[in-house]
Amino acid sequence: MEIYLPQKVKFIIDKMYENGYEAFIVGGCVRDSILGIKPNDYDITTNAQPKDIINIFKDFKIIDNGIKHGTVGVIIDKEIYEITTYRIEGEYENNRKPKDVEFTTNIYEDLKRRDFTINAIAYNDKVGIIDKFDGIKDLRRKVVQTVGNPDERFNEDGLRLIRAIRFSSKLNFTIEEKTLKSIYKNADIIKKISKERITEEFSKMVLSDNPQNIILLYKTGIFKSIGIYSYISENGYKEFESSLNLLKFCPNNLVERMAMLEYIIKQNKVPSRSIINTLIYSNKFKDECGNMVNYMLMEYDNIDSVNIKLILNKVGPKLLLKALELKKVFYKNNLYNTKSNSNIKEKNFILDNIINRVIKIEQNKECYKLKDLNINGRDLENIGYRGKEIGEKLNILLSKVMSNPKLNEKEILINLV
Repeated sequence: MEIYLPQKVKFIIDKMYENGYEAFIVGGCVRDSILGIKPNDYDITTNAQPKDIINIFKDFKIIDNGIKHGTVGVIIDKEIYEITTYRIEGEYENNRKPKDVEFTTNIYEDLKRRDFTINAIAYNDKVGIIDKFDGIKDLRRKVVQTVGNPDERFNEDGLRLIRAIRFSSKLNFTIEEKTLKSIYKNADIIKKISKERITEEFSKMVLSDNPQNIILLYKTGIFKSIGIYSYISENGYKEFESSLNLLKFCPNNLVERMAMLEYIIKQNKVPSRSIINTLIYSNKFKDECGNMVNYMLMEYDNIDSVNIKLILNKVGPKLLLKALELKKVFYKNNLYNTKSNSNIKEKNFILDNIINRVIKIEQNKECYKLKDLNINGRDLENIGYRGKEIGEKLNILLSKVMSNPKLNEKEILINLV
């Protein structure tokens, strides 16, 4: 089997061989190449010691902050390529990281420490494929399973519990039976993993092609272990899992997919804490996502133009339109509740009407913010108003203009004061 090697990756491997060492691409880049997916980056592994790697690439800029773990970064044409010495990891601390790392010259020993068989495949164009753990067989079977004993792998690094589910989401694979049983058994280990690491893996899962696999984080007890929920009934799982399919129909954007997820949780009355507030997201992200959920939860049946403008004043057209489109996705792909099918067309008609009104307000440049009033504080000062009075009067005028856009003329507004 031949795998395409980018020119710079081949240059690195060739240079290692020229200096008496071997080197292979390994892990996700090999897995993705076999599956016909273009890799985002290439990890290179070698029997050379870090000091030897630095010496071989002495004519290039080197990044050595990972040298303790055997990783040297080589910068070629402004791109960083990480080269890591084969290693055996010692005993793990707190189910997170090895206490120490021992270098080895045996690639088999290096592959043996990896998480899943599909990530334990190495390749170069001199030796070909090295696949000691039947990773290619598992790729063909579309199965995620650990290298060796699953209990040992998950106890080494608890994040692997989520990574197994994330790979099943990304690749549309099933999780091998013993591996899945071990995830259920060891779910509590996740408590020892930092929320930052959990958030990173979870976000990748939300953006995958099969985000409905999020249900496994609930079913296995992983989310229970970090306090996101306490109990969900079997019927609750069925409805929730069905609704999670809606995430596939959302734009591949983290804010919008997370907003839809939070909305699904609320609509299905899942006894779950807010995921965005439990995991580690920026305040800006939480605000945007929270606002989107709030405006998805709103009912728009009898809303008038003034109330639309009041919403636009708070969050702007971009966020409101996204929230409305997500709400449409929720109704259009009505997988969660077949009883409400008769209302779907009517609800989508109402949402389309609101969307068109928002677009029209923007196209007509109708005023819904103080800065868009054709009068300002200085104008009011000139006719005798001072201090708080100015703000109060401007807000009264804004309210009048939102009701009647034709009033937004300076002379008319001065007369209205």
